[in-house]
Amino acid sequence: MKYTSEEALAEIMRRSEQITILRENRRACKRFSAAAGALFAVLVLVIALMPGKAGISPAGSVYGAFLLSQQAGGYVLASVIAFTLGVAVTLLCMKLKQSPQKRKENRHETP
Repeated sequence: MKYTSEEALAEIMRRSEQITILRENRRACKRFSAAAGALFAVLVLVIALMPGKAGISPAGSVYGAFLLSQQAGGYVLASVIAFTLGVAVTLLCMKLKQSPQKRKENRHETP
């Protein structure tokens, strides 16, 4: 089947756009993996360097009672950091999952 030059050029442009999107997705995946590894290492360091261990409070039978201890601040800080990072990763994944057409429109709208 013969193509006209316009059809061939349109097909080349379509495939070029697909390859570009695939490369962007691979780069984003590599960056995301590196960032996740680095953030995991930071989180492990924060937990490891916490001053002291949380002592057992008089209300030892209650599951969250160890948070009543004065030394539990590091655990609370680590959990807040982990939650914030989880939200950020979720938003990043949602943005990366956008359709290529929407990303292309957003790219052309920004100056």
